[in-house]
Amino acid sequence: MTISFEPRSVIRRNSIFIISGAVLLAIIFAINAIVSGYLLRRNTVDDRAEQIATLSLILAEHTSQIIFSANTVLQSIEDVIAVEKIENEKSYREFAASKKSFELLKEKTKSNSILDVATFVGSDGKVLNFSRSYPAPAIDLSDRDYFEYFKTHNDSDTFYSVPVRNKGNGKWVFYLAKRVNGKNNEFLGVILTGVSVEVFSSLYERIGVNIGDGVGITLYRTDKTLLTRWPLVESLIGKINTNPFIDQSLAAAGVGNGVVFSSETGFSRQNAEPVMRMISYRKVNQYPFIVGVVVPESLYLSKWYKNAFGVLIASVLSVIIILIGAYTFLISYRRSAENEYRAHHDSLTQLPNRTLFSDRLSTALAVCKRRQSELALLFIDLDNLKTINDVNGHTAGDAVLLEVSKRMQLCLRESDTVARIGGDEFIVLLPDVGTEEAAMNVAEKIRSALVEPIDADGYSLTTSASIGVAIFPFHGLNATDLMNNADTAMYAAKSKGRNAIVMYGEHTVKIALKDLI
Repeated sequence: MTISFEPRSVIRRNSIFIISGAVLLAIIFAINAIVSGYLLRRNTVDDRAEQIATLSLILAEHTSQIIFSANTVLQSIEDVIAVEKIENEKSYREFAASKKSFELLKEKTKSNSILDVATFVGSDGKVLNFSRSYPAPAIDLSDRDYFEYFKTHNDSDTFYSVPVRNKGNGKWVFYLAKRVNGKNNEFLGVILTGVSVEVFSSLYERIGVNIGDGVGITLYRTDKTLLTRWPLVESLIGKINTNPFIDQSLAAAGVGNGVVFSSETGFSRQNAEPVMRMISYRKVNQYPFIVGVVVPESLYLSKWYKNAFGVLIASVLSVIIILIGAYTFLISYRRSAENEYRAHHDSLTQLPNRTLFSDRLSTALAVCKRRQSELALLFIDLDNLKTINDVNGHTAGDAVLLEVSKRMQLCLRESDTVARIGGDEFIVLLPDVGTEEAAMNVAEKIRSALVEPIDADGYSLTTSASIGVAIFPFHGLNATDLMNNADTAMYAAKSKGRNAIVMYGEHTVKIALKDLI
């Protein structure tokens, strides 16, 4: 897990933002209380329209994230197939039907809560493997729209299916599918990830309940096939909405907020009495889906039925709650942020401590392994801090530590990290260092900076540093080995007479062993 913290400058800035936001919100409520007496109806309608437009936009963005997540899993499965270098139907079927592939599908499905199932399908439409059980039961998917499409179209894009009842568990699911090709682009089968309709309907239910009675939230494909809605009407799932409201709202979004009003019979209210409704639809960015929100007049005009005095009282109470809540949140936030900052930084130098440094090192190692690049660790030990403390006092020693930390930071890039991990011990992380020579140059820059005299508590003091250098991946493949080897190199530097730099290696080991003897 990556450790996150906020520096004190960010804490101060965020505190100002919290106070400013609370004050601004309080002012907005106060202004609204003054003008709502004679503009209540129009303002209520306009405000609610903006809220619904924003909600539909947020739902569209959320849907985009969900589909992106499902598509990423699908792409990762496709990447595994590419790595396997599947060339023909036989090799595809052997790979897809294996226990290893079942574990792959199971892992991919468990790693993403929105997925209902992941499946390998053969060229005959039969399920070869899927994430629920192994071996897969006899399921024929040759009649599904994605299979029929890919069987006749050599298309590398993802296909988004109509919703169907899953043949495995009976739940409503729509699928993201990709075609699997052989060496000569012949059709080998299909890979699927199924997104449960319940993922969306449960989200829509939570939002709808919070908004009020009569709200309808829907998800369509761009051909207006209903994928899911809340309240759920199962008989409508998979049906095409022929009403004009979707097109009207999408067209209005090009010139305004996209909200339209209508009292005509709706898609889900065929036999119900017509009701004036506020309607907002949004296209989902990069994907063939449309999200819609429908709010009845009784809900979006509910505030209009209240008198101005009631609005005033509510506004005053809201301002009080906002100010109290902002104050409480501000106190809690600052206390929490300060405690977290202190937990991950040295109290004297404000440098990262061992905990934060270990986290950054782990992250940097992961990046280097992925990019196949190098990083360097510099283990630095001040040579005479104990003497300074004994002769000149701890106040002078603390002043030396502060100056040393500043000088080391000036020798580094913004992407580098220097941490204090002991009384006179520091460690430097140099990600993407490039070469051993570059690491040694940085080490020499630090060593040279530290030998310059330091004005500390009325004394002109001098110190020096013994520096050990270890490079990933040459001197260790994990954080423990790298730090141990850098530490070994540092002790080798001390054995050479201090104020020295030693790169870990065979020479270092010999020096260290000699010292031990």
